[in-house]
Amino acid sequence: MFLFINTAQQNKTTIGLKKSSSFIIEKTWPTKYHESEKLLPEIDKLFKKSKNVLTQVKGLVVVNGPGGFSSVRIGVTVANTLAYVLKIPVASVKLTEFESFKELIEIGESRLKLVCRGDRKIKKPQIIKPFYGKEPNITISN
Repeated sequence: MFLFINTAQQNKTTIGLKKSSSFIIEKTWPTKYHESEKLLPEIDKLFKKSKNVLTQVKGLVVVNGPGGFSSVRIGVTVANTLAYVLKIPVASVKLTEFESFKELIEIGESRLKLVCRGDRKIKKPQIIKPFYGKEPNITISN
């Protein structure tokens, strides 16, 4: 099973699960602020609704940008943390590389296949870096 996380799109977050050859579930919700407070509980709800558990995840795909500084950073951080804890591979897809969630799944799966080693856990997952598309505007200029 693969977990997909997209926090890079403006004003919405989308997560999804895909198992084997069938798509299981997708969830999208509006976001403006407090993405960090919502993402993990929504992932938990997604697993409960689909009657699956996080430990079944064999790979993770995250949209690493471009997008808002905080939202991209939150999605990438959650993906990297889950990959590290579960010892599973993680792959990134840029927002500009797909137009639909289905396309994100196709691209993400092909990238995961390059780093997956069957059902075996990996010792050290790759670390995904955020891509903002421009310098972050996080400070007030004098």
